[in-house]
Amino acid sequence: MSAATGKITGNSAAGNITGNAALQAKYRGKLNLDSVLIAIMLCLLYGAQLFLVYSVLTATKPVLAEFPGLTPIYLLFIGLMFTVETIGCLKVRHSIKQHMHEFRYYD
Repeated sequence: MSAATGKITGNSAAGNITGNAALQAKYRGKLNLDSVLIAIMLCLLYGAQLFLVYSVLTATKPVLAEFPGLTPIYLLFIGLMFTVETIGCLKVRHSIKQHMHEFRYYD
């Protein structure tokens, strides 16, 4: 690869392209597996938190009936909780994708 132009030059260009394509395919496949793991983790988080939300709402049903102004606060808190988790998991995937070649993550 020429440092000045960034283009592949020389006799080993074909070897670099095929080796690079194979490496790209390997990294793409491994990134897809990591994406599946992140999605599973997010589903487990959602499931656990939905159980906790259900438990809290059933335990506080009499209080919510007495003070209906608390329901929007609960819903806001629940929405923020799920939003923060989703953003966190998406940032983890983005970070892995951004740095996988730099740190030779899958080698």
